[in-house]
Amino acid sequence: MNIKSLEKKLFSRKEKFKISENQFFELKTNFYLSNILIIGAAGSIGKSFVLNLNKIKFKKLIMVDNNETGLADLNRDINLIYSKRVINKIQYICEDINNLKLHDLIKENKITHYLNFSALKHVRSEENFISTLNMFKTNSFSPFKLGKIKNLKSLKQIFFISTDKAASPSSLMGCSKKIMENNLNNFKKKNKKIVVSTIRFANVCFSNGSLLQNIFDKVQRNEPFGCPSGIKRYFITHKESTNLCFKALLKESDNHIVLPTYKSLGSSISFMELAEKIVKIMKKKPVFSKNIKNVKKNEQLIIVNKNTIRGQKQDEILYEPQEKINFFKNDKELIKVKFYENKKIKSIEKKILNSINLNQIKNLCSKVFLNFGNKKIKTILVKNII
Repeated sequence: MNIKSLEKKLFSRKEKFKISENQFFELKTNFYLSNILIIGAAGSIGKSFVLNLNKIKFKKLIMVDNNETGLADLNRDINLIYSKRVINKIQYICEDINNLKLHDLIKENKITHYLNFSALKHVRSEENFISTLNMFKTNSFSPFKLGKIKNLKSLKQIFFISTDKAASPSSLMGCSKKIMENNLNNFKKKNKKIVVSTIRFANVCFSNGSLLQNIFDKVQRNEPFGCPSGIKRYFITHKESTNLCFKALLKESDNHIVLPTYKSLGSSISFMELAEKIVKIMKKKPVFSKNIKNVKKNEQLIIVNKNTIRGQKQDEILYEPQEKINFFKNDKELIKVKFYENKKIKSIEKKILNSINLNQIKNLCSKVFLNFGNKKIKTILVKNII
C-alpha cells in the first residue's frame, strides 16, 4: 500500500476547496507568460503545487530547494506529466534560501511571481539554539532580502506559506511565522502595486516529516512508533492544500491572510485515533503501551506519549480574537484576515538575529507573544463561520 491509497481510505470524502471555473480563468490570466520563482519547490506542498502548474501557461519556471534528492524526484515527476516543450522552460537550483541572492535572481530572470513554500516547520527545532536561529532566518528574515524593489520592475506578485501555528503562537516556530506575516504587511505597505498574500491552513496528511508519514513508514518496517495522546488537529490532503494555495493567489486575496473556515475543515481528529485507523487499514492489530515490549507479527506496537512538547498546542486554532474576519466572494469555504502591523514585533527582529543563546530568543518572544509557551488555547468560534 502506498501513501496515496492510504490517504484516500483514511479520508474518504469529496475533495474540498475546489477551484471554480471563474477562479481558474483568473489564475490562467494571471500566470499567462509569467516568469515564476518557487522557493521550497521539493517540499510536500511546493511539489504538489508545481505538479498542478502544468494546467497553466507560463514563460519560465525556476525552482529552488536545498533538498537535492527531493529536487531530483520532482524533476522525474515533471518529466512524466509536462510536455517536452514546457520542460525546456524549467530550471532547478539546489540551494538554501539563506544563501540565495534573491534580488539578483529575480532581476536577472525578470521574475513576475515569487512564491515561497520553504519553511522549518517542526516545534522540535526549538530545543537547540543553532537550529532555532536557522528557523528564524529561513521563516522570517531571508525571504525578504530583496534589496531595492524599484529595480525589480517585473515583480508583480508575492505569496508565502504561513501556518495555523502563527495564530496566537505558543511555540518559537509559530512566532517565526507570525513575524513573517508581519513582514509581509510591511512589504505591502511600501509596495502597494505588488499583490501580496499568505495562507494559514491545517495539517497536510502525510507531508514530509509529519507524524502520519512516520507512522506509515514504521508500520511498513514492523517497528514501534510513538503517538501523543490528547492532541487534536484538522487535516487536509495534498490536493486540498494546493487548491488553497491557488485561491490565495487570486486578486481578492491581496493584502490578506487567507484561511479555511472551521466548518469547511469539519471536526478535528486526535493523532491517536488516526494512528489506530492507519494501523488497521494496513492490516495490523494496534497494541497500545507505555513502554517497548514484544508483540506478535500481525500486531503493531504504539507507544502512548502523554508528555507534549513545549509550545505544542492541544487544539488547533486558525485565527485570533482581534483579527477581523472577512468572507470571500462566492466562496463559502474561505475567509480572510487583512494584514495588520504589530509594532512590538519590529522591535525584536534584530535582537533575535543577534542572540547568543536560546533563552534570549525565548525571552524576546515571551515579551511580544502573550501565548508563547501556552499549550491550552481555546478554539475561537465565530457565528456563521463554524
